[in-house]
Amino acid sequence: MSASSMRSSHPSDKTPLLTIVRLTLPKLGVAYAFTLLLSVFNRVMINELAIAAGLIGALFLLYRLMNVFQVWAGRYADRRSWFGLRRTPMMVFGLLLATLALVPLPHAAIYYSETRSVLGLALMVASMSLFGLGFAMNGDAHNTLIAELTEGKRNRPAVVATVWLFQIVFIVISGIVSSIVLQIADTQAGAPPSCTTAECAAIRSATAVRLMPAFFLVGPVVALVGLLPLLGLEPKLSSAERAHSAQQPPLRIREAYARIFVNPQARLFFFFIVTSIFALFLQDNILEPFGADVFKLAPRQTAQFQPIMGMGTILAMLVMGIVASKFPIPKRQIADWGLLTSALGFALLALSALAHLLPVMFAGIAVLGIGMGVFNVGSLSMMMDMTVPGETGSLMGAWGMAQALANGFAQLVGGSLRDIGIQLTGNFEASYSFIFVVAIGMCLISISLVSHVSVERFRRLTREQLVATMEATA
Repeated sequence: MSASSMRSSHPSDKTPLLTIVRLTLPKLGVAYAFTLLLSVFNRVMINELAIAAGLIGALFLLYRLMNVFQVWAGRYADRRSWFGLRRTPMMVFGLLLATLALVPLPHAAIYYSETRSVLGLALMVASMSLFGLGFAMNGDAHNTLIAELTEGKRNRPAVVATVWLFQIVFIVISGIVSSIVLQIADTQAGAPPSCTTAECAAIRSATAVRLMPAFFLVGPVVALVGLLPLLGLEPKLSSAERAHSAQQPPLRIREAYARIFVNPQARLFFFFIVTSIFALFLQDNILEPFGADVFKLAPRQTAQFQPIMGMGTILAMLVMGIVASKFPIPKRQIADWGLLTSALGFALLALSALAHLLPVMFAGIAVLGIGMGVFNVGSLSMMMDMTVPGETGSLMGAWGMAQALANGFAQLVGGSLRDIGIQLTGNFEASYSFIFVVAIGMCLISISLVSHVSVERFRRLTREQLVATMEATA
């Protein structure tokens, strides 16, 4: 029996539980930042401070555009190390930069809402740009570390599901905590939950604006707590590995992008990620305003949307992660199931808007969360399969960049469609329903694209490219 076959039957063919837990905890800071941006910031900016949803969507797109640096960050870490480590330093620096950059954001936004000055807008742009840069660096390094520590492990789908599941858990917890804090502050200010007068609504709006800076100030602390378990997790490079890295050719980022996109399978998978993420996140920064505009819900009530969606995502990822680890279900098929379920969730949201049915809206949010959870297990596992040794960081950076850009454009388009629809029709229900129908169409397009993706053909073509590159530089 060969050494490799002996290793495959050994318990080490599974990632240890403690390693999974330590890989999960850095998501604390990521989840907290997401909750602030999506459950607090966008709602307060659009509804309380009357900043155009399109402008908020443009700010979200701006930080997503910074994810073009993911390929650079991954390629840099593939070839260079800090203190013998490639991924951990990038994660720590990136996440701390991201959360610190958000601290001045609410002050800049409030200043802009009061003055509509170029300075206020410039400060928001600077804050979101630095956040996006740090987020890109952290995201690529984290995904690559997971890919490297689970290479050849039978429980890779379960590990991926667990890490992302707990990101959703942390988002749910953050959303619940922010909702409770807002409710307590509302009550102390004289607007208990039972009060529905215009005066109480004004108090709730003022409370949300007042507490927003404090929420963002806690972000770096949460991030640091989550990063501490990383210490000692990543194996240090040996002296020979460091010497080999130092001898690698200089970084040519243009060549990295060109090599990725000249591969037809990589190109197809890239566009699958773009269309699917665009579909799923078209609602991202208009869901809370949807609850306010159509159903007249208070900030503390719309802050519950993310926890509801997150609970659906948690349940789906937990179940599908276990099932995918025990049964040989194609990852592409899992992604298809997620997209179809998400399309059903969007259909329920459209129906709830047109028929003004609040229970159907909550059902749509939950079903959409379930669809996202199933899709995450399939698509994230596919992303890690669509890599080859020596280029793991740059390829994961490309897939992460596709996710980020699609998410950013979805937020921009979603917010713009909301503003344009309301201006043209004056009808909240029809405007939001149209956005949900567009998302359904994009889900179906994504299912068609992924049917042509082959991991085997991708790896063969990528290896051929690597051989050609080495021969050219020899």
